[in-house]
Amino acid sequence: MMTSYWPKYGAVLTLFVLSVSALDTFIAAVYEHAVILPNGIETPVPKEEALLLMNKNIDVLEKAVKLAARQGAHIIVTPEDGVYGWVFTRETIYPYLEDIPHPEVNWIPCKDPQRFGYAPVQERLSCLAKDNSIYILANIGDKKPCNTSDTNCPPDGRYQYNTNVVFDSEGKLVARYHKYNLFAPEIQFDFPKDSEHVTFDTPFGKFGIFTCFDIFSHDPAVVVVEELQVDSVLYPVAWYNTLPLLSAVPFHSAWARAMRVNLLAAATHNTSMHMTGSGIYTPEAVKVYHYDMETESGQLMLSELKSRPQREPTHPAAVDWSAYARSVKAFSSEQSDFLGMIYFDEFTFTELQTSTGNYTVCQKDLCCHLTYKMSEKRSDEVYALGAFDGLHTVEGQYYLQVCTLLKCQTTDLRTCGEPVGSAFTSFEELSLSGTFGTSYVFPQLILSGSQLAPERHYEVSNDGRLKSRSGAPLPVLVMALYGRVFEKDPPRLGQGPGKLQCTKFWYPRDLFWFPSINIRTCSVFQQSLDFSMTMSQLLTYVAISVFCVLKASSLDTFTAAVYEHAVILPNASLTAVSRQEALASMNQNLDLLEGAIVSAAKQGAHIIVTPEDGIYGWNFNRESIYPYLEDIPDPQMNWIPCNHPNRFGDTPLQERLSCLAKENSIYIVANIGDIKPCNSSDPQCPSDGRYQYNTDVVFDSQGKLVARYHKQNLFMGEDQFNKPTESEVVTFDTPFGRFGMFTCFDILFHDPAVTLVKDFHVDTILFPTAWMNVLPHLSAIEFHSAWAMGMGVNFLASNIHYPKKKMTGSGIYAPDSPRAFHYDMKTKEGKLLLSQLDSHPSHPVMVNWTSYASSIEALSTGNQEFKSIVFFDEFTFLELREVTGNYTVCQNDLCCHLRYKMSEKRCDEVYALGAFDGLHTVEGTYHLQICTLLKCKTMGLHTCGDSVETASTRFDMFSLSGTFGTPYVFPEVLLSEIQLAPGEFQVSSDGRLFSLKPLSGPVLTVTLFGRLYEKDQASNISSDLMAQTLRVHPYIPDNISR
Repeated sequence: MMTSYWPKYGAVLTLFVLSVSALDTFIAAVYEHAVILPNGIETPVPKEEALLLMNKNIDVLEKAVKLAARQGAHIIVTPEDGVYGWVFTRETIYPYLEDIPHPEVNWIPCKDPQRFGYAPVQERLSCLAKDNSIYILANIGDKKPCNTSDTNCPPDGRYQYNTNVVFDSEGKLVARYHKYNLFAPEIQFDFPKDSEHVTFDTPFGKFGIFTCFDIFSHDPAVVVVEELQVDSVLYPVAWYNTLPLLSAVPFHSAWARAMRVNLLAAATHNTSMHMTGSGIYTPEAVKVYHYDMETESGQLMLSELKSRPQREPTHPAAVDWSAYARSVKAFSSEQSDFLGMIYFDEFTFTELQTSTGNYTVCQKDLCCHLTYKMSEKRSDEVYALGAFDGLHTVEGQYYLQVCTLLKCQTTDLRTCGEPVGSAFTSFEELSLSGTFGTSYVFPQLILSGSQLAPERHYEVSNDGRLKSRSGAPLPVLVMALYGRVFEKDPPRLGQGPGKLQCTKFWYPRDLFWFPSINIRTCSVFQQSLDFSMTMSQLLTYVAISVFCVLKASSLDTFTAAVYEHAVILPNASLTAVSRQEALASMNQNLDLLEGAIVSAAKQGAHIIVTPEDGIYGWNFNRESIYPYLEDIPDPQMNWIPCNHPNRFGDTPLQERLSCLAKENSIYIVANIGDIKPCNSSDPQCPSDGRYQYNTDVVFDSQGKLVARYHKQNLFMGEDQFNKPTESEVVTFDTPFGRFGMFTCFDILFHDPAVTLVKDFHVDTILFPTAWMNVLPHLSAIEFHSAWAMGMGVNFLASNIHYPKKKMTGSGIYAPDSPRAFHYDMKTKEGKLLLSQLDSHPSHPVMVNWTSYASSIEALSTGNQEFKSIVFFDEFTFLELREVTGNYTVCQNDLCCHLRYKMSEKRCDEVYALGAFDGLHTVEGTYHLQICTLLKCKTMGLHTCGDSVETASTRFDMFSLSGTFGTPYVFPEVLLSEIQLAPGEFQVSSDGRLFSLKPLSGPVLTVTLFGRLYEKDQASNISSDLMAQTLRVHPYIPDNISR
């Protein structure tokens, strides 16, 4: 008797306890997690290796959970894919999966971990919840065996599910949800036969859960809210932001408002994939949100919420979304509508041509009405009102009705619908409505800077108008009513035929949300091609199939990455610190470099270069640099520090770099300090008994040390280091070409730079640098790209980012043109660059740099020559006085010839042609021959050669040549705002640098920078010479190359 009545008794008791302990409010937490991804997904890893990666992510999540609990949070949501990452195949995801039982089994894994087999992830999550008295939602993988008796059973005999689990504050598994609407590339998972409607009760309300792409469907998203009456939705996502209408924070907050429910959205953080945007949203307001495309750090958010918002007097009333729009006549306008694309959907637009007005635009059954008033109608910005009523068919198939006011990307109407980040036009009044055929409409108002508009500035009326209400001018990017007509959806949202299996896969940017391409090897499951698919699906299938085949070829090309790093400097550089303090400082920088390395690897990079001084900074003496140094062995020792960290003593830096390379399957180039003991038997041994070297190291994709280079040409001030007795010529071979490397100031000398290219025939140079820009001829991107072109090699230049010392300018340069470059004196942030290069670039035709110039007579102009200083060298100049002309200027053995045509001769800018043939003796001693066309700083000719960053004069054509006595000439073209001009100029075999077309921007300088190595003095930087130089030139700027 007692047993048979126990379930009813228990249920009543539980209900009684819940009602007694019910909370009117609770503290919600969400954590945006920068997930640590697996090294590669080509082959399955052992369970132990999979668990190691998952525990790394859970280590990070644990800190967020504990912090949230300490701040009083009752529940925390972590992101989709937050424990192991993404982009797996069915086989490679398998070691990461666990059998997750139904919550009805009443299981606390922390207390009984082996009850359902191997479940260490569930055990750890359960213990985290129990030990911190907090509910935890996490996203992990579930596996369920099946056999041939199940006609839907996959060939491998198991179902695999993208799964959310919830553990309560006692550690008990209280909810399990299998994602129903899988996103296009989730080939590693199956979707459940039927949609699961998962809810659970707590003392602080009733909760429902679903995952990411589910939010676009009726089932389960709408069902759990409307039919099961949940108070709050827990929502883990890995969301790819797509402006203007599908950025995470605006859309999720709009969904919460329209569905009149709390929404706790936790997103994965991965800026390279445009993944960010987490928040805590209520029906009335956005409580807190986070959107960060600048850093690679996670973020914890907390906020207090009403436990049962439907019972609150402030709970919004239901909206009749078509009431107002159907009650008014269409606003008449004489202007024509035009078509534009938003995320592959063809909208009908009408331009807002006046500062105030009433507009209507229609498509099919949807008419959108807008009433507005701008503060002013700007001539440099265009806004449009758009309507779309149709089936979206890209990453899924779902029926939309959308009304939107948006800023176009430019004043060209064809750009209406493209992503825009900022706006200057302010609106004092706005009212948007539409004749929607659905009750599911999600209102958005996004301001300049992709910021949400505060609730006090707008409202949604019961008759379906989204309107401003404060009167405060709002710089609007997007105002939208985003409607979903669920009944017009095809039968299975998100589950299309024709799945692909790719071992590392993102869609091409021009087809899908994904912002980059990274396909290592791909194969199509031909048996899954279903000829009943729509034409849109078939075209997508074919496009991706062809793309996979193309990318599966041999390594004739590779993806290169460089990272411009904003180095964290030590507190004090001239007093020695402990080894522990030095390691702590270096690990801070390595944390940032790790973020760049992981991001590069995820985007398919084969190799990444990080900067000189990027791990510990600069301005040391011999004593203070010592704690930062490690003994770096010869690469012939065949050493993988990650596997054997103590083989050569205390080497935590090399161990971490090695593990980063190994875990991310990428070659890593880093600059660190090497130490080598010596004694009195060596007459060159320093008095402190050790050599200290500025050193570049390379770890291959297995983590093995494959190259070590000691910097030969030390820059002034690098007295903490020794130079090697002989210049080291370091090369190594890879499946994607032969590489050589040298460091910063080395580039200005013959050894090892020229030797690597001419004698050892490397394909690509790796170039860590801490380069301080010197205009007009030695800015980083200008000179490095010119060196790559002049030497006929790929050149990967990674610079420090430190604008206070004019340090910026990184790039990936091919012999024919720059492929990617970055120059930023305005911000303090680092920058990752990636580009595809030929593994074995074709060498350009040999140039006879004096051929043309020696064949023509000096061009007489009658202009008087004048002298002016360029970086302490006295040039001979001629002013360009006409809009077009031919000029010659000579110095010593060098005559420079210029033929040019300006677009116009401005009266407020002066240009000059200059020549220098002599020994440069400032930060080093090296012989130069330079021909240069440059803009003078002011109208005063004495400023010709001073640093200039902007110009207004454009050149329709130019041709520059000189009677050089060297084959080593580096062609530079630099435009206003420190921009390069890829594809706009060429070098002929007879030595002319000439424009191919009118240049795209005003000219700062056009230069042929020649080096006569044979005329260099024997000792380029001796201490005696430096002392003499400092006496001759009492002022030396700090913005010179290292």
